[in-house]
Amino acid sequence: MSESLAAISRWLGKQHVVTYCVARGDQPWCASAFYVYDPQRVALYLLTDPGSRHGQIAGACCPVAGTVSGQNKTVALIRGGAVCR
Repeated sequence: MSESLAAISRWLGKQHVVTYCVARGDQPWCASAFYVYDPQRVALYLLTDPGSRHGQIAGACCPVAGTVSGQNKTVALIRGGAVCR
């Protein structure tokens, strides 16, 4: 495992919520879910209701995009990386 992947794996192992988006046709749907990180497979295992809209769409093996972010204790520690005009 590379040094970068090892650092990312440690960080992902300390977090517990992912926000992910799925789409069926032109109808996107986003949701947050608890996850468990598997460093051997470099995979997130989600806990969601298979009867929910996002559970049904993701269960159909559609493309998925998501983000994991740390939970800062203060808003002053939040940093962004882009400015849109």
